[in-house]
Amino acid sequence: MKANGKKKKGVSRSLRDGGWFFILITFILAAVCFLPLWIAFASSFSSEAAINQAGYALWPREFSLETYKFLTQNKGAMVFRSYVVTFFVVAAGTIYSLVITTCFAYATAQKKTMFRYANVLSFFAWFTTVFSGGVLPWYILTTRYYHLQNNIWALFIPSAMSVFNMMVLRNNFKATPEELYESARIDGAGNMCIFLKIAIPLNKVAMVTITLFYALGYWNDFYLSLYLITKQDLYTVQKMLYQMMSNISALLSNSSAASAAGTVAQVPVTTSRMCMTVFATVPVLVFYPFAQKYFVQGITVGAVKG
Repeated sequence: MKANGKKKKGVSRSLRDGGWFFILITFILAAVCFLPLWIAFASSFSSEAAINQAGYALWPREFSLETYKFLTQNKGAMVFRSYVVTFFVVAAGTIYSLVITTCFAYATAQKKTMFRYANVLSFFAWFTTVFSGGVLPWYILTTRYYHLQNNIWALFIPSAMSVFNMMVLRNNFKATPEELYESARIDGAGNMCIFLKIAIPLNKVAMVTITLFYALGYWNDFYLSLYLITKQDLYTVQKMLYQMMSNISALLSNSSAASAAGTVAQVPVTTSRMCMTVFATVPVLVFYPFAQKYFVQGITVGAVKG
């Protein structure tokens, strides 16, 4: 009871000291960020005519599912297949990247007496963020030598490791007290045992954080499918939505053919964009609240030593 009383006093005191101002600013910023998503969601359930006449609103002016039917009536199988491909890429790619990033971060976090090439590997990782060979050499290397084109592996193997994620995890490994490692070595533990039973359990929060970063990156990735995939069976959600929008734009630009077919007025351009936004963001919005706390925790743990 005393602890709860002290906690309530601390909260009220922080509000009196100006904490309410920061809460208000946070609420306003959150509303500003959330408002476009909500408008897109509401507009996707509006009719095209209602939006053209009255503009966007916070609630559907004329509830309609015609746009969703228009986008999925002949391409429902393609939409479903793109989600399956994307979920597989997110799962397999995240595991693949997490394993490589964790091993690389742990190796570069070691002292030079334990691993003489730790600084060399760190330099090479940093070097890739400053200098790059460009898209063309990367494309030639990926397609001609690695044969990563028009196959499922091309959607995540080229993005094996993010240097930013590696540095976040490396800082967390370096923040782990060296005495724990030394005690384990004295007890006869090898490097693999220390890595699996000490380093990883003590840095689970950071690993969950970079897991979320990788998962979100693979979900939003568009360039790998754009450069390396031409088969429709391997389209991700982002590539599928891009293809849909391209088809709608092509239909509208070919005014003579569209007028002859009588389809110009039947193409819901504005609401189609809103529906595509819903297709791309709803899965992330559903998952994010359950994992939100790990983003901040994982980054701040490695930022403070001692």
